[in-house]
Amino acid sequence: MAYLRRNNKTLLLLRNDGPKDRHQGYYVPPGGRFERNERGVDCILREYEEETGLTLVEPRLKALTTFFNRGRKLGGEVDSEDQQVEVYAADSFKGKLRPEKENSPPIWVSDSKIDSVNMYPGDRMIMELLKINGIWEVITEYRGEEMIRFDSKRVD
Repeated sequence: MAYLRRNNKTLLLLRNDGPKDRHQGYYVPPGGRFERNERGVDCILREYEEETGLTLVEPRLKALTTFFNRGRKLGGEVDSEDQQVEVYAADSFKGKLRPEKENSPPIWVSDSKIDSVNMYPGDRMIMELLKINGIWEVITEYRGEEMIRFDSKRVD
């Protein structure tokens, strides 16, 4: 996933693809899954362009985050799949903003409104780490819908 910041705003997707959308009703950073033989940076460049129409310029690796999802409901079903996610940050882009899906538009959220949008608590805490120099390893653990652990360690 990647956080694009510009002019005190962050570009997030408002996911509204219906009950089978694992992030239904949440603001999430664009991102996705690796394809075979793809580096993390190649994945985020491809996924970001697919989901927003924008090409990130010089995305920087900021965190390697492990999500432990014990009993967590994602997409209407209990999803016990744990995930490891590379988190990138960028402040420059090329292209014209356009949604991949009509019901999941990319939206610039101002810093003054970010606390009022529906985001996962782990994503909010990752955003705070992006303000600090360094590369981080992060463990985010959920039990059901409650985040019970957020542990970060600078590794660079």
